[in-house]
Amino acid sequence: SCHGWTARWWLASIVLLGLAVLGANGVPNKEGFGSPPYRPVVRFRHKVLITFFFHLLSVTRSPCPCEHKYCGLGRHCVVNHETGQGDCKCLDHCKPHYKPVCGSDGKLYQNHCELHRASCLRGRKITIMHSEECFYKDDNCRLSDYRRLKTKILELHDKRYMGSAVRGSHRDNMAAKKQLVDMMFKRFDADNSGQIDAGELSQVIKQEGLTKEKSECTLFDLLKYNDINDDEHLTKEEFYTAFDVYLLNLPDDQKVSVTTVTVGQSVVLTCAITGERRPPILWKRNHQYLNSLNLEDINDFGDDGSLYITKVTTTHMGNYTCHADGYEKLFQTHTLQVNVVKDVTR
Repeated sequence: SCHGWTARWWLASIVLLGLAVLGANGVPNKEGFGSPPYRPVVRFRHKVLITFFFHLLSVTRSPCPCEHKYCGLGRHCVVNHETGQGDCKCLDHCKPHYKPVCGSDGKLYQNHCELHRASCLRGRKITIMHSEECFYKDDNCRLSDYRRLKTKILELHDKRYMGSAVRGSHRDNMAAKKQLVDMMFKRFDADNSGQIDAGELSQVIKQEGLTKEKSECTLFDLLKYNDINDDEHLTKEEFYTAFDVYLLNLPDDQKVSVTTVTVGQSVVLTCAITGERRPPILWKRNHQYLNSLNLEDINDFGDDGSLYITKVTTTHMGNYTCHADGYEKLFQTHTLQVNVVKDVTR
């Protein structure tokens, strides 16, 4: 520590100030604090003392041994109290933040500091590698585990902080889910900055006792999967994305749509469910999903989620439903009517 060196410098300064104020005999003279009468022997002794204390001051005023000593990444300077010199040591710990990087040793580290600290502790050079294979190699939190964690976090906060009247409604009600996630964001954002960082996530982990969880995923994985702009913070929009909050809408007058088409023609059924970041649209008929059937006559759902049927026949008559992936409770019903043209030439 450099505090001891600073204290010695101040002590020496105070002693020298005292000598300047006191006379050569160590006490004020009769005239007060003026110069004492000329006495060669005393003056000589006084000069010796002054020289000694100037020497002491010059020693104590020397900069802290660590003041201008650079030790390199993953290391810091520590004053050796026995020698008075600054020694480079490996960092005891790094500031907690989750910004994973891959090392040339094939391991995944939580951040750059942890990588350099490991390099120091092992006495071998570890460089940063840009490799997706490495990124997921030692990271046991897979997407499926991550989804389970988020479901658990939602359930935990719903049970602990939401009123009994709305408890559990987030599972099939998007408005209720948004209300729950809004409450979570406000609670996670401890400093009310409008963003959530790793430190705030760490506090939530401690407060909720999540450190005892045996899951391979933690709340820090929110930054890995959902920090879209890569700034080590989560905005409310990114938080919405993480917990699948989509503000979907379907006007009441469009919940049922009737379309009439003639045999042999083609038809496009467009789903009226709208919303920012709307998930993919899924179509069903007779409780069976059409998207995965790869039918010849129903083979293109378009970028907007529309259902295309080519060369309509009477077999296509009936009801079709559409909903956003993951939100079956909000759906639109399309009733397809097919007209058969009679041959009037007969």
